[in-house]
Amino acid sequence: MKVGQSTLLDMMAQPNTQFVIPAYQRRYAWQERQCQELWLDVLRAGRRDEGHFSGTILYEEQPAEVGRRLSIVDGQQRMTTVMLMLVALRNYLEKHPEASLDDLAPKRVESDFLASGARLADAYAAVHAGGEAASGAGASGGAAPAPVPAAGVIPKLQLSRLDATSMAAAVQGAPADSIPSRNVSHNLAYFESLMDEDGFDVAQFERGLKNLNVVMAQIGPEDDAQAVFESLNSKGLKLNIGDMVRNYLLASESHDEQARLYVEYWTVIEGVFDPDPGLLKLDTMIKAWLSVRFTKVRARTPEDVYSAFKRYYDDEYAGDLEPVLNELRSFAMIWAENYRYHAVKKFRSMPWAKNGAQTLTSGYGLKKADNEEYAERVRQELRAMGREL
Repeated sequence: MKVGQSTLLDMMAQPNTQFVIPAYQRRYAWQERQCQELWLDVLRAGRRDEGHFSGTILYEEQPAEVGRRLSIVDGQQRMTTVMLMLVALRNYLEKHPEASLDDLAPKRVESDFLASGARLADAYAAVHAGGEAASGAGASGGAAPAPVPAAGVIPKLQLSRLDATSMAAAVQGAPADSIPSRNVSHNLAYFESLMDEDGFDVAQFERGLKNLNVVMAQIGPEDDAQAVFESLNSKGLKLNIGDMVRNYLLASESHDEQARLYVEYWTVIEGVFDPDPGLLKLDTMIKAWLSVRFTKVRARTPEDVYSAFKRYYDDEYAGDLEPVLNELRSFAMIWAENYRYHAVKKFRSMPWAKNGAQTLTSGYGLKKADNEEYAERVRQELRAMGREL
């Protein structure tokens, strides 16, 4: 296996190259939630003007009469979604020529990222003609030919047979509402709507796209493509919310600062829930904290919670890291002592907020909070209950 690093745009801009989704792969399945997360990642990478790792592209090279033909074993959802972003960007720049950039003028977006080269287009047309000639065999019981796009621009990314014509229509400029595949149509319309909003910064968006980094892993003849795919997607223990939040907050700090913050804050945050198999109580605490602090977002699944946390910390919160850790530590202490009573309204009236403006009722005192003997007895009872669960 050959492994290398590249930006996603550099990979997609390879000349006379077509990317093909194998027929056995699932259809394009990303919906608005996943598209929103990728959109925000692009904007953050553009705002900071720094690289953002967007995953691994696993591929194998197939024989081709003209150019290169790369079969995408893993990474098709991200590639397809970025392709739809680029279609939306081309459409936006055509409507707003004053916003065109040297690197991403409409024609360059199309020629570099959306359309196959002229030599490939000619070869594709020849295959298309052969497919039409063979269509009668498909009707009489043979294998039906894969759908092919109408004459015109040939898409650089060829989706599996059920979505191929939809991607071709998008690349050729068809309106989103005329595209048959629901996810292709809906997600293209979604990106177009975001670009039409007031305040869309096309230069920031361009920087973000350029900063999407990927690991390119080429499967060789000696590799088992399915085994590699399974290793990337199904093996190992998934990180929980607490793990992802901790890593996200501390990863950009220096080694010494990571150690200090971990000992001073995160060991306390985890420790108050001990024993906590699977960090279930910690994950629930983070979800509750978000529901109070970031009220306009409702997060249900672990993926939703982590996405909402990143949105709050990166896009809403304007302060430093340590106040957030301080606030999480304070909230964790109160949550641990009241974890059997998880009505969120109750936690709005407790004095835990350390981060910026207070969101809670001020001057509220816990019952008998000044009685340390009573408080210690309650803590011991709660710990005992935790051990019994």
